[in-house]
Amino acid sequence: MTFRLIELETYDGAMNMALDQAIYEKAAFEEGAPTIRFYQWGKPTISLGAYQSISDINLAAVKAHNIDMVRRLTGGRAVYHGTKDFTYSVVVPIKLFNYSISTAYRSICNSIVIALKKIGIKANIEHNNDVIVDGKKISGNAAKALDGGWYLQHGTIHFDIDHKLLGEIFKHDFKMFEDKSTSILEQKKVSKEELYKALREGFTADKEIVVSPITTQELRRAKELVAAKYRHINLPAGTFSRSRGPCSVTSGDEPQGFPFE
Repeated sequence: MTFRLIELETYDGAMNMALDQAIYEKAAFEEGAPTIRFYQWGKPTISLGAYQSISDINLAAVKAHNIDMVRRLTGGRAVYHGTKDFTYSVVVPIKLFNYSISTAYRSICNSIVIALKKIGIKANIEHNNDVIVDGKKISGNAAKALDGGWYLQHGTIHFDIDHKLLGEIFKHDFKMFEDKSTSILEQKKVSKEELYKALREGFTADKEIVVSPITTQELRRAKELVAAKYRHINLPAGTFSRSRGPCSVTSGDEPQGFPFE
């Protein structure tokens, strides 16, 4: 099966989340191709899990540091995305992983492990969806099983990290973040260009790839979703929030959506 690759681009948080949904919709309902997309964040942003409580966040600190917030399509815990961090999304038929979400999680996260190995960082996977280096989380990943037998997974690889800032915005002692989270630059002095090259190779290894930009139709749909859904962080009507905490120091998120296994 041929995969579509959308090369690295930068958008704000709302547009990044809207594009992930727009790409899924096009793939699922218009017989599109499985898609790998890389992106960065134009402004520091916290992405909340689909049903995560806003009480997990220090809103005064968010305002003081001029940080955006967005609610993800996927579940899980809050993630801080710095402007140097790299995020990927994969939209793919779950049948490619024998209808197993656990297999999908580990297979896609293994692409990160392969990429890190290319730049001299030894990593492993824990709880199916956490990428760990020397006992510290360097990448958290979230997923959602979607209509039409499609699966969305996205995650962030921290290029740099400010433990004190994370402690402030997530209302924890920053030493907890020092003990449990890490970044590329804490492990290896490499450039952003070197990391992206490694990620690209890690995610496309053994795949037939066609490079294709975001289409006009996807961009138009994403803008609609930004206005209707992603420009605010309100929960969908009839749903309830729950405290989840920050992804950086907590492991083992469950995917959202319809179970396949």
